[in-house]
Amino acid sequence: MQKLNAPDLAPTIEFPVDSEHSGVRALGCFTFLFGAVFSFLILNTFVPNGGLITIGAAIAIAVGLTYAADYLSKKYWPSNRYIQFLGDIIQLTKSSKVQSEIDAGHTVNILMWHFEARRHPRVPKGWYVVANALEQDGEFITAYSIVSPADFESLPLSRLSTRYQRKKKGKKDETRDLRKAGNIRRIEQAEFYRGEFGAEMSPEDYRSYLEYLADTYTSWMPKDK
Repeated sequence: MQKLNAPDLAPTIEFPVDSEHSGVRALGCFTFLFGAVFSFLILNTFVPNGGLITIGAAIAIAVGLTYAADYLSKKYWPSNRYIQFLGDIIQLTKSSKVQSEIDAGHTVNILMWHFEARRHPRVPKGWYVVANALEQDGEFITAYSIVSPADFESLPLSRLSTRYQRKKKGKKDETRDLRKAGNIRRIEQAEFYRGEFGAEMSPEDYRSYLEYLADTYTSWMPKDK
């Protein structure tokens, strides 16, 4: 399939992805580190020998600065990565360069899965990573988001999402259901693509993305009911 350059055709609709890209995360780490150090030095100048009170105040200031940096960087430092629709062409682009492309005018395979997110300071316990992959002739566009269990239940097509469990090293797949085993292998491949090239969306955009797919591509998208 010949890839179309993104600037050649105005997208019908596009979804920004990866708002919390590597640059934003790095900025947050540096802001906290240097914010804590400089805040401590300044506070210690005015309140010498403050001990734990000075340290606690410095950490609190650093946390506030980190939240501010996180908010501003997400707003003014986009990843320039998008999933966009150009007629029947679906593209994942970065800085107007096409990374993956699907021709939605032909049959597209869709996989949907979810699993409990790993522990992280910004992710509440029990929340899910929800993902889907559009696959065509070995080409993937994989999108995902992180949502609460309640929000997951209300997502379009959530009943079709497979609960995915990573295989433990050395453990063989013991299922005898060939169809189920084949589906698991396809999800494992799609999960690899998600980890390497996946496009993270906000929960609101992920919902809108699924709704747009379901409303627009009725020939190959599954029905919600």
